[in-house]
Amino acid sequence: MNQDILFYLMIGVGVLIFGASITNWEWFFKQRRAQIMIKLMGRNGARVFYALLGLFFAAFGWMVMTGQINVGSLF
Repeated sequence: MNQDILFYLMIGVGVLIFGASITNWEWFFKQRRAQIMIKLMGRNGARVFYALLGLFFAAFGWMVMTGQINVGSLF
């Protein structure tokens, strides 16, 4: 598998997580792992956490794709 595909996937997942947190998608927050975060932080805290997580995934994927971060030694 081409490693670029992995980073495109990371960007896509980051955008999906960010979108789910911003729009408060019910199906996303009913997942078991999201329920754990909701119990720890409350619904709004979990939304903030997932928004930041989504931004991190998307930003990291983008920075690797543009060459700002070198992860060649990992693969």
